Amino acid sequence: MADDDAYEVFFEEQYPRVVAMLIAYRGFAPEIAEEAAAEAMIRLYGRWHTVRSPRAWVRTVALRVAVGLAADRPMGLPEWEVADGRPAEELEAALLALAAGTAAAKLPPRQREVMALALADLSPAEIAETLGSTPEQVRGNLAHARRTMRTLMEMEEG
Repeated sequence: MADDDAYEVFFEEQYPRVVAMLIAYRGFAPEIAEEAAAEAMIRLYGRWHTVRSPRAWVRTVALRVAVGLAADRPMGLPEWEVADGRPAEELEAALLALAAGTAAAKLPPRQREVMALALADLSPAEIAETLGSTPEQVRGNLAHARRTMRTLMEMEEG
């Protein structure tokens, strides 16, 4: 597969995941998330031959770009239509994601970062590289975060 083809496959697979990570797990407005993800993908294209872990690299760059963009724009909750015609299963999934996001917001910062990157399909090694820690530390933080989120979500149900 040619390098341009490999990049195109990577882009099509990862761009929506990076946008989703920025919106759902980091709380950025959709416009900022899309712009940051696009900018990170453009920067990655210029370095495609030299980046060892493109998934971790593009998420790290997108997060940094989003932080910069958000500093210049007012942040607020996106306006969602309550009844948008989605099937009931999708609405239930959205409510579960909202509950998980609420629980994740209560985690300590490092655990929240690790959980967000894990939910964006990064391996512990990739997360460690992104955050400058070890895979063992990542696995420990992830275990604590999952345990805490499970407890918080059970409390919200009961």
